[in-house]
Amino acid sequence: MKPDHSSVLLLRVCSITLFLAVAVLPIASTAQQQDWLSYYPAVARLQGKLIKVQKYDKPSYGENPDKDERIDVAILILQSPVRVKASSASSVNNESLTNISFVQAIFPPEIAKDHAQYFDQQIVLAGNLVRGHKGEHFTDVVMQVKAVNPTGKPLY
Repeated sequence: MKPDHSSVLLLRVCSITLFLAVAVLPIASTAQQQDWLSYYPAVARLQGKLIKVQKYDKPSYGENPDKDERIDVAILILQSPVRVKASSASSVNNESLTNISFVQAIFPPEIAKDHAQYFDQQIVLAGNLVRGHKGEHFTDVVMQVKAVNPTGKPLY
């Protein structure tokens, strides 16, 4: 029995679709991860799930847990890992980092009172990235948040 024209055409369309799914999609996701983000003053838009984590705070940030305060810290678990390129002009942001999967989100006072509503949700944050370097920085990269769910595509 000889296959009819529509069966042959359907087989070709399925073959092409499968080829594109296997060959092209991995290239697109790899290209996304190859882009470098920049530290302050550049603005980055990151997408992920915002969670709340309890950490030790002053005076010793966990060295003496019985005496330390405990604070809730906002952490954005990124949808895809990112890379941040060093800035040779900065004494703080002078280290390139790769495979960053989460960042601490620091909200300014005008946004801080409302950010709790976004916990355990997928959101987009826009802000400046800085290298974590202070006692109250709990991740390698910290975002000083400027906007929650800004318009425009995330640059992760």
